[in-house]
Amino acid sequence: MNEPLVSIVIPTKNSAEFLDECLTSVHKQVYKNIEIIIVDGQSKDGTIELAQKHECNIYQFNPNVRKGTFDAPHRRNYGAKKAKGEFVYYVDVDMELTPNVVLDAVCLCDSGYQAVIIPEDSFGIGIWAQAKNLERRCYYGDDSIEAPRFLRKSIWMELGGLDESLGGGGDDWDLHQKLRDKKYTVGRTKSLVMHNEGNLKLKKLVKKRFMYGLDSAKYIKKRPNEGFKSYFPIRKAYIINWKLFLSRPIDTTAFIVMRIVEYLAGFSGISCAFYRHWVRK
Repeated sequence: MNEPLVSIVIPTKNSAEFLDECLTSVHKQVYKNIEIIIVDGQSKDGTIELAQKHECNIYQFNPNVRKGTFDAPHRRNYGAKKAKGEFVYYVDVDMELTPNVVLDAVCLCDSGYQAVIIPEDSFGIGIWAQAKNLERRCYYGDDSIEAPRFLRKSIWMELGGLDESLGGGGDDWDLHQKLRDKKYTVGRTKSLVMHNEGNLKLKKLVKKRFMYGLDSAKYIKKRPNEGFKSYFPIRKAYIINWKLFLSRPIDTTAFIVMRIVEYLAGFSGISCAFYRHWVRK
């Protein structure tokens, strides 16, 4: 079997808590012709030492952005430029790949798809991790939320990679739209990637959603129709999966609280972004 090289790009910054499990899951892939690219932001917690043990290609890169800005698109693009593989797959450090993920994605591309969505599930400690697990399970097969992270490098370069001005998922969704605009086909693996939420706290979600909110207006402005669907609080996926919510009443209650708080934090981020824009003017 011909096994073209797959480049897995992982941005890190003080990520030792999750990195070992993430890299171990990559090494356990059934598909073996993989290079791992770490794009680090001068970590101080042992991240680099862990990456060295796993024989990764390590690059230091700090994009010139405002503190608190979602800078993952910058790091992902940088890593993709360094990639030697025929395929690029960008992974977050708190993700763990099930063994057949890369093999399934390559096979889908061999069968004619130009990019691939790898659906996400999650696990973690505490009620908020359970609420996030419930949310992710609602999104299986939802193209307004799921987005391709695995694609041919030639297509990545043709499309210009990720839009670095977008955050909060906007960079992922925008890449999906660029693929659609070019009429490229997108497949979906049966294999999952597991998102490790750790001991998830509501405070962390608030901080994250505020940061995402700072950039979400840019995505809505760039792609108003898709932006409205992606950020609208009441999603079709919730209605379709009503039986799932009924089967997990405690998690559902936490989910409702979590989403209300997340949307308030996101709206605060949007408001802050508009205020900054108004002050500069």
